Amino acid sequence: MKKDLVIIFGLFLLIFVLVVFGKGYTTGSFLQLQSSGTASAKKGVAVVTVNDLKIDAKILTRASDRKKGLSGRESLPISEGLLFVFENNGQYPFWMKDMEFAIDIIWIDENKRIAYIVHNAPPEPGRDDDELTLYKPGVFAKYVLEINAGLAQRYGIVVGDLVNFEL
Repeated sequence: MKKDLVIIFGLFLLIFVLVVFGKGYTTGSFLQLQSSGTASAKKGVAVVTVNDLKIDAKILTRASDRKKGLSGRESLPISEGLLFVFENNGQYPFWMKDMEFAIDIIWIDENKRIAYIVHNAPPEPGRDDDELTLYKPGVFAKYVLEINAGLAQRYGIVVGDLVNFEL
């Protein structure tokens, strides 16, 4: 009998604590709190949209950060990427040095239109720097977006598409 009373008292105490300290919190408000901390709200991240694709892209403006890129990482979350921002238009080459997974590389011109795309650039483990494939488009670009391999094709992204983002 005492054991039953302890259990009932414990349940009432738990309900009381939840009502007092959990007041105003619902599943919806909890989810809203979680989503308010998304990458788009973080400094140094831009929400990049092309067609129906939305990517939270880390902005890389420093040469040292651009040189490192995604090298050394094992993977990239499906909704994330890197946005390389250059000071001027140019023909910026990219390689897959120390990469462990394939990516799509998208060059974007100063008007935020896609100028060139490399689909499914594969990692090249064990190759010396001078043996790595150098992806260099014959067009000028000011931005380059790196995303998971296959996303550009999946979302029907083609040269000429408009890219939306704010720096």
